[in-house]
Amino acid sequence: MSKKIKHKIYGRKKGRKLFNKLNNVYLNKFLLKSNNNFKSKKIILDIGSGNGENTILLAKKNPNKLIIASEVYQDGNINLSKKILLNKINNIKIFNNNILFFLEQKNLQNLLSEIWILFPDPWPKKKHFKRRLINFNFVKKLAKLISNDAKIYISTDSISYLISILKVFHETRLFNWINGLPFEWHYSYNDLPKTKYYKKSLLNKKKSFFLIFKKI
Repeated sequence: MSKKIKHKIYGRKKGRKLFNKLNNVYLNKFLLKSNNNFKSKKIILDIGSGNGENTILLAKKNPNKLIIASEVYQDGNINLSKKILLNKINNIKIFNNNILFFLEQKNLQNLLSEIWILFPDPWPKKKHFKRRLINFNFVKKLAKLISNDAKIYISTDSISYLISILKVFHETRLFNWINGLPFEWHYSYNDLPKTKYYKKSLLNKKKSFFLIFKKI
């Protein structure tokens, strides 16, 4: 009998970049270690950080907080590590595994002040909806870890995922949706980074939506 995988990762993990010695040095310099002590550090979590456009922006805006970029895609983490060096930033760590493993760490309680999830994979086919990151159990897990009044920021260009996200947060009854006016939903209305996936949505003539939820 095959061993059951606890937290399965869907989609690609490795890209086209060669994981050579130099890239390995760049990445290892900023990898989050398993024994990291988060005691009394306020954390901003950037889930699915991609190439790190948002991570860099968050680090510059919040120099006194620890920014943790969670991304399983190897190319993105290599690109981010190079940007960290280039910008001489010292408050970013990279978690290069399934975010669910990170959330199971026992020393995170009330340290997460913000969570960002920009353009999570929409898994557009109905048969793949169960692969979507943002579901009822995931949001309940976040609610147990984040501090009171903490905010979760989410963007998507998928209408079906947008509806699903709103439904999930409503059903948890643990958050207020605080940018409910239609013009506030537009990604372009807000001061947000022009990430790779935002640019892709523009090329595909798709609207990008931005949601903000605050823990009650």
